[in-house]
Amino acid sequence: MTANELYQYPVESESKDLNDLRGCYYNHIPEIDQFWNYLDQDVLDKNDRVVIKTLKFFNFDGRRYWQLATVWYQNQPVMVIQNAGREGDDHARRFITNPELYREMILFIYSLLPLTIQDTTNDLIDPTVDNPALTSFYHNTLTGHFERF
Repeated sequence: MTANELYQYPVESESKDLNDLRGCYYNHIPEIDQFWNYLDQDVLDKNDRVVIKTLKFFNFDGRRYWQLATVWYQNQPVMVIQNAGREGDDHARRFITNPELYREMILFIYSLLPLTIQDTTNDLIDPTVDNPALTSFYHNTLTGHFERF
């Protein structure tokens, strides 16, 4: 079966809970791995663009399950994801079918984070103002004398 056929497959359920994209030992969006802990319920409730469409979910024994799902961003398919085993951690795989849209989805999820996490004001400078810190660092300057150790 092709990914496009899976995108047309009947859906068992839909979710906008971004936590469905990661578990204890897997992460279908590793590019934002260090920020997952900041995605609390208030942040997750702001998600109005990413949808996880579950095609099949089977729970074997209350702990082990098998799941096949697709991930959509702004009503367009982005990737197919698989999880199986204990809490879905024993097997996890993703198949990205639209890399451009995947990148946009990552930026959108990043935009949901609290501003204090995204804040890069320490790195912002006015490019027209003389700034010695640009050329002077680690006890040397761009136009200075360098000695070998």
